[in-house]
Amino acid sequence: EQRCALIDQVTTLNRVMLYPSVFLLAIGIFLGAIWANVSWGRYWSWDPKETWALITLMVYAVPLHRQSLAFARHNKHFNIYITCAFLCVLMTFFGVNYFLGGMHAYA
Repeated sequence: EQRCALIDQVTTLNRVMLYPSVFLLAIGIFLGAIWANVSWGRYWSWDPKETWALITLMVYAVPLHRQSLAFARHNKHFNIYITCAFLCVLMTFFGVNYFLGGMHAYA
């Protein structure tokens, strides 16, 4: 009983935080593109960091359409998806720097 209540609370938190997270990530990518255009004369260069940020945005945007996706309606499947989606965040922040090159890679 307690475990089910905890899972429900985590699911609610995940669902509530999903909307501002996707919105803020989209704003960050948009502002980064504007800054890139000012700095380098192009909005997007398909650099690995940019590409993984876009992949992360798309992966996190998928559950926003939960009425049309069967997996997103069930708490267990939704939480598993969100946990796996977090791997995209880790790849964007850390993996690109260690495994891929590009102008966003830091030594």
